[in-house]
Amino acid sequence: MTRLRLLLLGAALATASATRADTVQASSTTMLLGRQDFRDGSLQTAVPLYELLNLDASGVKTPYADFEIALSTWGSADLGSVRFWQNGAQVGDHFTGDVNVGFVRADFLHRTFSLKLGRQVVADGNARMVQIDGGEGRLALPGGFGLSGYAGLPVAPRFATRGGELAVGNVRATFAAGGRASWQYPGILDVGVSYAQATDHGDPSRQDLGADFRLTPHRMLQLTGSSWWSLYEDRLGEFSLAAQVFPVRNLDVTLDYRHVLPDLFLPRNSILSVFVSDKRNDVGGAVHWGASRELALDADYHLLIEDSGKGHWLRGKATLHPGGPATTVGAEYSLVKGSGGNSPINDNGYNEVRLFGARKFAEVITGTLDLMAYFFDRDVNAESRSLAATATLAYQFARGWRAALAGTAGSTPFLERQFDIMAKLVYEQTYAVREVK
Repeated sequence: MTRLRLLLLGAALATASATRADTVQASSTTMLLGRQDFRDGSLQTAVPLYELLNLDASGVKTPYADFEIALSTWGSADLGSVRFWQNGAQVGDHFTGDVNVGFVRADFLHRTFSLKLGRQVVADGNARMVQIDGGEGRLALPGGFGLSGYAGLPVAPRFATRGGELAVGNVRATFAAGGRASWQYPGILDVGVSYAQATDHGDPSRQDLGADFRLTPHRMLQLTGSSWWSLYEDRLGEFSLAAQVFPVRNLDVTLDYRHVLPDLFLPRNSILSVFVSDKRNDVGGAVHWGASRELALDADYHLLIEDSGKGHWLRGKATLHPGGPATTVGAEYSLVKGSGGNSPINDNGYNEVRLFGARKFAEVITGTLDLMAYFFDRDVNAESRSLAATATLAYQFARGWRAALAGTAGSTPFLERQFDIMAKLVYEQTYAVREVK
């Protein structure tokens, strides 16, 4: 009920402000899914109905500040006879929902200072995309300096409680706060120092000090880097460095290195920390080449180095638009070889082959087809491969309105036969409202 009241309040605020906003973006998506799932030792069928709503009103001007109001929410009803886990949350009845984002942002003094209140996702510095019910402030200082900070109650998306056992991601906490101090030379350098901390009922969950930079010494070169240090564990949690080069038109090359201690990404009191590796290093690069207006080629390779051994990840992709952008065909190949340690890819390697295509007809009908096959180095549940095919058909029947039908069929090591079907109705529109003075 608390989240329902928040949803209705946010919708009312967004609707009330719409007539005074310069721009209002609205989208609504209705999805009806039919799927099979293996639960309690038997194959069961679920038919959930989802409704997703997004509203954003920007340019709401007053004599004191400029405002933006945003709301993103969803609700679902299970039309089947079995109650299922929906989006990761086990619901107690056939109805559930949540508010993903719902905030009001005010910009003062020509955006010198801004304040955002409500449910939001914080990405600054080493915040690690923490989602909170709280506030975030930003202050632009003279000389290119800036300050930002946030504080609030972490929320676990699609759950009915804050923090504790139901927290997801890398934050298990009942309170989180942090901030970033930065300096930038426009177009060339942006450097910052950040701090993030979280507590779970008073017990420290994380205390990290981070640094990041972006340097563009030449239009053909960009350097980025970031790192953070766990003050509580007194260890380096992550260090990454990347160089992106644009030697000629339509060609960019990326070289990168990343050092990670996976256990420090988990809350201090998480039992999962015993299953992760001590440390890992990824080094490699990627190339993207727009060979022509019709053809694009992508390739990347990374070497995974752990104490237990070395692993490899290789990918190549070709995308072709024969006859123009209305038609797309392509092929992709991936090779993953585990290191043999405790990394997520150590237990088994695989080869992946993917074929895909899309075609747009008469500017209103779009069809896609995606074929994927995995061939495992070692059998999984006595199966050596996984096959799946997905097809979609979308029809834009009116301005801002689109209907789509998608189906997936295949065979996996976990289900001998799998079939999912989804019907989707989407409304997307942007309104420009002239302010009356």
